[in-house]
Amino acid sequence: MEYELVDDLSLEDYKKLLASASWKVLSDYQHQKALENSMYLSVVKVNQEVVGMARLIGDYGTHGLLADVVVLPPYQGKGLGRALVSSIQEKVYRDLKPHEQFLIELLPAYGKREFYQKCGFRYKPENMDGMYLWIKKEEEESYEDDEIR
Repeated sequence: MEYELVDDLSLEDYKKLLASASWKVLSDYQHQKALENSMYLSVVKVNQEVVGMARLIGDYGTHGLLADVVVLPPYQGKGLGRALVSSIQEKVYRDLKPHEQFLIELLPAYGKREFYQKCGFRYKPENMDGMYLWIKKEEEESYEDDEIR
């Protein structure tokens, strides 16, 4: 299968990919900020159609979190996910100076651990655990002028 790796992704394509994986679709503002603040972004296109993506978020120094690795279902199992992850790894490597290191971490979706192991990631259950916490604001708060919080 012929494909092209690019570095840009529209908000609409981002939301389409997230929805295809049944992941949370948040506000357009949140998704746009996520795209803008990605350290690295890799997008795969087949016949000019966006069919997958991977993002790395982090501190630009020592640590990054591999996030949003998703390939549309009809294109899964064809090596595109591995190409996306490899593209992110190559971008990190390219920007390292001699003798520097960078740690890429991830929280794989259930059942995807083996895929990431094939991409070179190690699982060390004896000293690492993945956890998460969603914080949600239900509605806009209003305060009286004389109220102190």
